[in-house]
Amino acid sequence: MENYKGWDITLNWDNKDDLLKGTSKSFFSNQKEKWMGVHLNGEKIYGSSLKEIRHIIDYPCLYKK
Repeated sequence: MENYKGWDITLNWDNKDDLLKGTSKSFFSNQKEKWMGVHLNGEKIYGSSLKEIRHIIDYPCLYKK
């Protein structure tokens, strides 16, 4: 876990249900990992890497829909 400019950033698995089913660890080494940032106000952002999450935080106007 990391705190970056008021955001708590953590690593999450794409499919948490597979974790609960007891799937082998080798399966997870091939899974795409996702990062999640949670701001102090509760806002959430998602990215494929820690670098991408930091970029979204630094340049939010590039990611607004």
